[in-house]
Amino acid sequence: MKCHRCGSVMVYERFYGSDEHFLGWRCILCGEIVDQVILENRQAKTGRQNRERRRECDTG
Repeated sequence: MKCHRCGSVMVYERFYGSDEHFLGWRCILCGEIVDQVILENRQAKTGRQNRERRRECDTG
């Protein structure tokens, strides 16, 4: 997998928090971390932005 931020290689890792752990991708160059929650939030944000743009085009 390639890093969206810098284009370098990402590795699949287990991350440990204070009370839980999760699996995700970490870029070996810039340190960007991507997991399922981050991907879902980015998709939701993109969906909201697209709806707002359509609304602006309809009213503008």
